[in-house]
Amino acid sequence: MSVSRRWAIVALLALLALVPLLALAPSAPGAVRLAGVSLLWWYAGLFAPLAAIAIAMTTLWRRSG
Repeated sequence: MSVSRRWAIVALLALLALVPLLALAPSAPGAVRLAGVSLLWWYAGLFAPLAAIAIAMTTLWRRSG
């Protein structure tokens, strides 16, 4: 397994691990609102999926090239 593939797996697992951390952390950082929507929604609904796509595409691009 190449180093870039291992890095991608760790990064994707970290993106998944941050969702419960935001929801369950003391003082509820996931409940902070930005533009009327909670930070947890922005992370889980927008940032994490876009970051996961970028990580996967970059890893696949490096692997095929």
